[in-house]
Amino acid sequence: MTENEFDRMEDPFEWKTGLDASPDFIPSEEYTNLLERCDSASKDILTGDVLNYRKDELKLVLEKYDDLFNEVDKYLTQYERFEEFVFLFDALISAYLFLDKYYRDAYFAIDDYGKFDMWIERNLINWLFSYEYLNDTIAQYFFYNTDYNCEDKTSIRISCVGINLQREDLSNILEFSILYCEHYAHLLKKYMYISEEEFQSFKVDKPIFFMRDHLFHNILKSKK
Repeated sequence: MTENEFDRMEDPFEWKTGLDASPDFIPSEEYTNLLERCDSASKDILTGDVLNYRKDELKLVLEKYDDLFNEVDKYLTQYERFEEFVFLFDALISAYLFLDKYYRDAYFAIDDYGKFDMWIERNLINWLFSYEYLNDTIAQYFFYNTDYNCEDKTSIRISCVGINLQREDLSNILEFSILYCEHYAHLLKKYMYISEEEFQSFKVDKPIFFMRDHLFHNILKSKK
């Protein structure tokens, strides 16, 4: 395969069809070989109706097909039939990075929680603010699990990458999320009943969809 100046991804919001979508496209031997390897890898990656992985399984698959991913990635600007493998592999990378980073971050957040007397409300509020970004980021990964099979108690769907991960691999993340949300809900119930005067003092210039969380953010901030 030879490189040329054609770039179907030049406009990131509207990709063009690939050169291999043309009816008069004649694949080279190199193209055919690479496509066959990608198709074989995609079948190996797919684990049934959904992608369902343990962390150690993710690591093995990533190591197995890393060279192929790097080899084919540079051809996406010209050809489109490599997309299935590249997108599947990219989802596995995202899932692994999520597990690796946020499992560790959640561990330190839980450890930090145990270092202070959380019966002292100021300590609790400071902890909530310290890990607000971590909680928000994790929540985005679990958001909108409309296609998740709730009867499956062993795995949880990571919505934004479309992969089911084992609960035991998510233990720290789930423990942190539950701990954070329970305390947040308790303080929300305690402090959201405010007077009109207090409401006006905390009011922020945000769309109504964000009003409650931004309002509560400022209420808690005043308690630090």
